[in-house]
Amino acid sequence: MTGPRTPGPTGYRALLCAGLFVVAMLPGARLRAQDTPDATRPVAQDMPRLTVRSVALSADTIGIGDRFQLQMSIVLAPGSVAFLPDSIVGPGFEPFGPVEWTARTLGDGSTELAVTYPLIAFQVGTVTVPEFEVFAANATEGASTGIAPAGAAVGDFEEFVENVAMLPSARLRPVPPQEVWVASVLILEDQEYGIAPRPAADVAGRNRNWPATALTVLFGMGLFAVSAVTLRDWSASRAAGRRSPPLSPRDAALAALDRLVARGVAEDPRAFFASSSEIARRYVETFDGRWGPAWTSTELMRGLQAREGVGASPGVPGTSPAHSAPLAREMEFAEAVKFGGKRPDAVTAERHVRALRSWIEAAPSGDEQA
Repeated sequence: MTGPRTPGPTGYRALLCAGLFVVAMLPGARLRAQDTPDATRPVAQDMPRLTVRSVALSADTIGIGDRFQLQMSIVLAPGSVAFLPDSIVGPGFEPFGPVEWTARTLGDGSTELAVTYPLIAFQVGTVTVPEFEVFAANATEGASTGIAPAGAAVGDFEEFVENVAMLPSARLRPVPPQEVWVASVLILEDQEYGIAPRPAADVAGRNRNWPATALTVLFGMGLFAVSAVTLRDWSASRAAGRRSPPLSPRDAALAALDRLVARGVAEDPRAFFASSSEIARRYVETFDGRWGPAWTSTELMRGLQAREGVGASPGVPGTSPAHSAPLAREMEFAEAVKFGGKRPDAVTAERHVRALRSWIEAAPSGDEQA
């Protein structure tokens, strides 16, 4: 875990000290103005001043991996702007976010800043938040150079570090180091065997335990595969449960005739009438289990007429031999097209299909006849 990029204490301290040294070499009257004011020097309220009133950690004992805060109170003299490091780092802890601050104006015109640095510890034992510096400069000077917005209580720290020579009024104040005790989450037996938490770089970086990482990846892939197969089977079972029930023989025959009409007769009249005859045969075969593809169309019509003659019910359509006569005519016509030289046009084919449809719709199904 890392926070916003900020120069280390040694780096920016050296840079700022060099800048402040340059400032110190300016004409003596500018530096002596802080000690011996006279009529030609700025009055005291115009000089930048920063006071670290208090600094403390949010807890003196925490557990490893716990978050804690460095909190401090800073007072800015009127006409001053502060520059605070974006984050602080050190052995055994890392920033958990950028610096946070709030400001309020005091009765004398000065500004009090409540500053908080969120931190997180990853090392057992005493962890020291090292000394670091905060800075202040003349607010008008900061605004004129563009380093701090006009009227702001806190300016951009990175801009300040890069352009410190442009702020002769800049002054620093050290923040003293603070200590916190980080307790282990391991029991005494674990510590005796040398088990210790590993820093963040060993958990997520190149120093991680690669065998354990490989086993974790393999376990994850296996779990994913099992989940995918289970989800697929569950989806298939749901889809199977939502399937429509199979069509009745009559509905299946009518649907087949619709598809045949959509295909048309122009391309191959012989195939068209062969299909219509086959649709009618399949439907008639459902009336009696003894009838099958081995029967010729003529034999099938004779069997149908004989069956209707035996079970005829006066006044009930489809139960008398007369009802099978239209079907017999259409079947005979289809046979003539299949095996003869007839080549009917589209109008004749449409009439043929309508006759078959009318017969199928009026004829009782095999279950009704039984």
